[in-house]
Amino acid sequence: MDKAMEYIDKLAAKLGVAAEHVYGILVKQQIVNGVICVVSTIVILALLGIALLKLIRKGIEHQKTLRSFYTSPYTIVAVLVGIALALVVIVSFFVIPIGINQIINPEYYAIKEILDTIGGK
Repeated sequence: MDKAMEYIDKLAAKLGVAAEHVYGILVKQQIVNGVICVVSTIVILALLGIALLKLIRKGIEHQKTLRSFYTSPYTIVAVLVGIALALVVIVSFFVIPIGINQIINPEYYAIKEILDTIGGK
């Protein structure tokens, strides 16, 4: 923590009086990032889920009209959407917790962003 405070003091010296204002903005931005992360992931999951259900339903209806062993194009697209949904579910296990943490503890992520910025230079 002492090292982080040292970096923040250096940053404050470079920015002058605006350092407290910039830190406040960074904290608020972490909350915004967290909300965007969580909401966008949930919306994508919902849209893919709805699309998958509709495609499965159309595939079943279309398969009844084919009266053969050919696979319905809706079924093929449903499989691809299902794979995309599975990938988004796997990614959401990592994205949603980070987004929730950014909402709950934005100060940590603001300091982390400052340290990453200073450490990266």
